[in-house]
Amino acid sequence: MPIVRVEMFEGRTDAEKQAMVRAVTAAMASSLKIDQEDVDIIIQEIKRKDWATGGVTWDQQS
Repeated sequence: MPIVRVEMFEGRTDAEKQAMVRAVTAAMASSLKIDQEDVDIIIQEIKRKDWATGGVTWDQQS
């Protein structure tokens, strides 16, 4: 059973997350030739102040 971990900024709607989950599940099942029921997805939402790129947190980037 594959486990997909998705880390992304918080703020997306439940509908947007559900659409992503459906699309990723379908892609994993299709490419690995497994049942969709065997795919687990864990979403971790990160605050922009807790994610940095190039030494600058995303809440400070323009």
